[in-house]
Amino acid sequence: MIVGLGTDLCPPSRWRHLVERFGAEKCAGRILHPEEAAYLLGGNRERLPERLAGRWALREAFGKALGTGLDGWSWKELRYVNGRLWAVGALANLLAARDIRFLHGSVTHDGDLALAVVILER
Repeated sequence: MIVGLGTDLCPPSRWRHLVERFGAEKCAGRILHPEEAAYLLGGNRERLPERLAGRWALREAFGKALGTGLDGWSWKELRYVNGRLWAVGALANLLAARDIRFLHGSVTHDGDLALAVVILER
């Protein structure tokens, strides 16, 4: 049973500016689990701003699906690699307490937009 649905858009141009100002490692490390950050940083650096925008949109969409926004959970505990979405740590415990067993996420990029969709299921 679907218990949450969230969507979000994020422009990669915002992340391009942040990467230029603060550096790729700091930007990725601020919002992503270390393994997810390493995965993105090990890829094509020219595409990093769009990939960060997609990961940020995914976290926004997840917060909407959960009904809390970005508050009450750690962004770094939401993982997304190779099209698979899952939670670790306290976030996994929060989802278990709410009987949320399945997380589905999708990210796409087109032009200067990244779109993410998240579905939470019991």
